[in-house]
Amino acid sequence: MQKVVFRTYGCSNNFSESEAMAGLLEKAGYLSIESTEFEKADAVVFSMCSVKGPSVNHCLNSIKKLLKEFPEKKVVVAGCVPKQLISKIKKINKNISIINTHNIEKIKQAVKETTEFTSFENKIKLNYPKKRINSVVGIVPILSGCNDNCTYCFTKQIKGNTFSFPEEMILGEVKQCIKDGCKEIWLTSQDNGAYGTEKGKTKLAELINKMTALQGNFFIRIGMTNPTYILDCLPELIKAMKNEKVFKFLHIPIQSGNNEILKKMNRRYTVQDYKKIVSELKKAFPEISVSTDIICGFPSETKKQFEDSLKLIKETKPATLNISRFQSRPNTLASKMIQLKGAEIKFRSRKLTVLFRKVSLENNKKWIGKTCKVLIDKKGKRLNQSIGRNSSYKQVIFNEKIHLGKTVNAKIIGAKRFHLIGKKI
Repeated sequence: MQKVVFRTYGCSNNFSESEAMAGLLEKAGYLSIESTEFEKADAVVFSMCSVKGPSVNHCLNSIKKLLKEFPEKKVVVAGCVPKQLISKIKKINKNISIINTHNIEKIKQAVKETTEFTSFENKIKLNYPKKRINSVVGIVPILSGCNDNCTYCFTKQIKGNTFSFPEEMILGEVKQCIKDGCKEIWLTSQDNGAYGTEKGKTKLAELINKMTALQGNFFIRIGMTNPTYILDCLPELIKAMKNEKVFKFLHIPIQSGNNEILKKMNRRYTVQDYKKIVSELKKAFPEISVSTDIICGFPSETKKQFEDSLKLIKETKPATLNISRFQSRPNTLASKMIQLKGAEIKFRSRKLTVLFRKVSLENNKKWIGKTCKVLIDKKGKRLNQSIGRNSSYKQVIFNEKIHLGKTVNAKIIGAKRFHLIGKKI
């Protein structure tokens, strides 16, 4: 039996596609093994993320390192593979197979022989057999593509326009996750808020309501939704989130705290819109965890404009902050703009990181002494350590062994920058 290892980069949507490809291979008689066991594998599938330059470079360097150590290994590059990168990948080794995000059902051929599947097609990526990375987590894609044309982003060139999957098929996938014992349902896509917008207004809140009506003990993580669509359905979304089966968590990428920069990014909202959303959410759910993104050093960003991003983080105090140093992507409008020096971008990134670490610790300290229910969804790095999430999707670490998938009552006895420390009660 041939053994295959998956090394996945990027978003939860990429992880969902890796799970599907691994499931298809196992159905065909292959064995999917742990991602650390390269030396035991007959083939290695790298599921690439090309949104950010560092992620692409990391993936390509990992392929080079693998083939230098194990030149006989079969390598497949999957995921968000832009056509501009194909020649670069083939220069590493002409026998590498390439299978982009639109062709995951052809993974068997890609592993078996040297092939290229790079056609663009709208496909419903649901109801595949899955080899789950985490047995407690069911990752459910709800759409593919994007409605926006951000000047820095490469995703649309690969994914295309928004293509929402049928509601009944999504609900069928959720039911299968519950049947398989999943306790967390992660909704994933390039922008969950765009669900159903091909026919008008977003239907995200309606979809959540139908999911929470399903039988079973599980929690829904709504995931990433751009401010544009949250504004379109904020009252309905808040109402849907009041259901106890929904984590009080949202990933709302702002990207900059300055309106002039947002305009240059071609983001279709303002800083004031973002502040309004966060304010309304915190009014409804005082302990909600809001995650956001900031790009440091976007072309032409002045020091004062960057200071606006710092000010926004101080004011809105996000629970999670994804910080990106700007790196231009090929064939994007931002790549043609005047670029900032790397040293300045690095300086701004470090300054933002220092600020967020302070904000995050202050946020987490407010949990000390509180009691909450925690769903255990991961084993800890150390023996007899367990990791879970409370209703606000805060990570809670226990220095005791608790079964995966179990929900426990806990008291928060400590706080670190990026997690809470809990004790089962």
